[in-house]
Amino acid sequence: MEIPYRIEHRNVKYPRLEFKGLKLLVILPPGITEPSEIIRKRKTWIEKKWNVIQEAIKQAGTPKDGFMIFGEPYSIEYVKTDNPTMDHVQKRIKLDPENPKQQKLILKELKTLLKQKIQPIIEEYAKKIGFRPNKAFIKRQQTKWGSCSIKRNITLNLKLVCLPEQTIKYIIYHELAHLKHKRHDEAFWQIISQEFPDYKQQEKKLLEFWFHTEMLFQNLSKQQLNICQVKIQNFNVSER
Repeated sequence: MEIPYRIEHRNVKYPRLEFKGLKLLVILPPGITEPSEIIRKRKTWIEKKWNVIQEAIKQAGTPKDGFMIFGEPYSIEYVKTDNPTMDHVQKRIKLDPENPKQQKLILKELKTLLKQKIQPIIEEYAKKIGFRPNKAFIKRQQTKWGSCSIKRNITLNLKLVCLPEQTIKYIIYHELAHLKHKRHDEAFWQIISQEFPDYKQQEKKLLEFWFHTEMLFQNLSKQQLNICQVKIQNFNVSER
């Protein structure tokens, strides 16, 4: 089993592992350069998490190429061009994968599309719940579909642009419900169940969509990434 990983040095006392999207992040204290020891000790955990990711990708039916906009498949053409294009009639994206500026332009257009999509949904659900956010932001969040701040602002992940409308609505309703109940307690889930009685299925589907969208966004750039491969079978997990 080979798992892509990258090393990041932080001002921490002990090494630790996290999965960021489709890569294992190895966090090491300053002065430690070799990750083999922590990988060896956490072999079982790494394999378990990686298998969950692979199963989610399998269940989502993630394509190796292409993109999705609001649940609709788009093809991606990698061509030498001065200007990237997004054709919503033919459902096709054209861009030069060797030009990072073009990827940024496509991401900017996707952000505009998502902003237009979410505004009426936020308005509809704010009336139903009785709480309105001060502001709504769209960002490339690393670990969350959305978040709600103490300033009563909500932040939504740009990856929502790939999702079908019903799933987008669920995530927005979820975040607006946090304006009323901060924690995932019984009262919070009661509010969620009023609009989404199938919320448990929705939550399960979000795991599949998370890794599905990770691969879709990677498809926007075919540049070779500088990622190491950890060969799990080479490590002995016995504690020392």
